[in-house]
Amino acid sequence: MNQILPSPAERACIRQHLADDIRALALKLRPADNLRPQYVLQQIAGHQAMKKKMPQWADAEDIVYPVHLSLEQCSSADTASYKALILERICPRLENFADLTSGFGVDFYAMSMRAEAAFYVERNEELCQIASHNFAILGRENFKIVNGNGVDFIKNSDACFNCIFLDPARRDSHGGKTIHIQDCEPNIVEFQDILLEKSDYAIIKLSPMLDISECLRLLKNVMELHVVASGNECKELLVVMRRKPGISSPKIYAKNDDQILEFTRDTEAATPYRIASSIEPGMYLYEPNTAIMKAGAYKTLSERFDIDKIHSISHLYVSRLLVEDFPGRKFQIVRTGSVKDFRDLKKANIAVRNFPMKPEELRKKMKIADGGEVYLFATTIAGDKKVLIECRKV
Repeated sequence: MNQILPSPAERACIRQHLADDIRALALKLRPADNLRPQYVLQQIAGHQAMKKKMPQWADAEDIVYPVHLSLEQCSSADTASYKALILERICPRLENFADLTSGFGVDFYAMSMRAEAAFYVERNEELCQIASHNFAILGRENFKIVNGNGVDFIKNSDACFNCIFLDPARRDSHGGKTIHIQDCEPNIVEFQDILLEKSDYAIIKLSPMLDISECLRLLKNVMELHVVASGNECKELLVVMRRKPGISSPKIYAKNDDQILEFTRDTEAATPYRIASSIEPGMYLYEPNTAIMKAGAYKTLSERFDIDKIHSISHLYVSRLLVEDFPGRKFQIVRTGSVKDFRDLKKANIAVRNFPMKPEELRKKMKIADGGEVYLFATTIAGDKKVLIECRKV
């Protein structure tokens, strides 16, 4: 345990330089009695990273931080809390819970709060030591740390868990990032029968780049699928599986910060397209958030918010009345036209949606600077007509 804890000299150094620039500090620190420069830098960098990701932990004194990769892979406070809400809804009574790939422990900490018995399982011994120390600092009780392989733990356990959480490693043997389910460690496709045998529910965290159709095709008994974004950036894909079969159409949730859209693929398929017959100045234009785009709730969005798509594969929408609670960016249209109609424009934020040119190509052709208050969407509307739409942000 002592090797993961700072010496008095290291603790003093860490507290003195908590807000310092890491690169500049690295040039100054030298090995000395009871002072490991690399360890000190690791603790300061960890604190600074967690100030953004998990302020509650960063604000607690004497929290110990692991190497950068473990922090990079851990959840933020927002995404960890969201998992806890999912668990609370599907398991109102949580007698026992197991996280088979606990890592730094952020997800475990949030999800296991209500559990009568919780198992932190992690094969990295140092992370287990860090978790034991940190949870004591944070006042966490009623948990057991298991230093071992999560798959072996489940196989050898006689218990049946209310819920098992798993965040498989998405890196290959060379450290490169992987996306597909079969390339993760452990391989969930091969492991899922045991997982469902030993749990009422399983929640799997996967790459946000993974295709949703692949999840539904390869995994059994999927009851929910969550696209989780923060600040309009997709962070993770959560798959909720249950032991009991018979789910015909899983619910899909597109979450971006406090915006959540729920739908199913069956209802999306059955919903007719609503295509705008015209696009005129004064109308409002909408760009869905990234979670909705990833989830594919294109027609559902039209029906839910009473707005029209500008084209079947151009994922922009319009309406004559402003939809205040639209989950995404909102603009008001100033004018529409072709490239030659915008020769007076000197500066704009350019976005391309279903258009044969890239933003930088269009910017070069139009000879306009980047930025300002003007937003220019290059896109395709009904009748496959290529247009530019000038907008101001609402």
